[in-house]
Amino acid sequence: MFWSKRKKKKKQYPFIDVTIQDVRNAVITFSDRLSKGVFTTILVNEDNSIDFEQLAHIIGGIPTKNFYMSKETFDIFEEEEKEIPATLDSVQRAVDGYVKQFKQPPIITFDPNFRVNYHVLMQEGFLDFRPDIPLYIHKDGMITHIKPSK
Repeated sequence: MFWSKRKKKKKQYPFIDVTIQDVRNAVITFSDRLSKGVFTTILVNEDNSIDFEQLAHIIGGIPTKNFYMSKETFDIFEEEEKEIPATLDSVQRAVDGYVKQFKQPPIITFDPNFRVNYHVLMQEGFLDFRPDIPLYIHKDGMITHIKPSK
């Protein structure tokens, strides 16, 4: 007797225009539906672009433009800011390592915005480049590219 194997057809989704908020909402919905032990990082490709094949069923299609996401902070960016997620990932790992070793955040002394001190991270071997943008540390230890409001 012959067993026939049917190839599961991949559903074709249309290309659609979406906003960054649409993408954020889709990622949140996707994340909420994940099984225990599965992380949102499965959406992020090596170049930090978002794999929309996994989100298409939620947003109703494949976006006409690329979006990018940090694997560490889950911040989402559009094409013109696509270099920021990789920077966030590197600096967040560096900050985490520094805090684990020194039990304090690597912030610029007396900076009211808690700006990350790249010099100390590089000096201590946690970071091998100096980012072009300022990053800030939240109270929860997560970094952001958004300057805190007073």
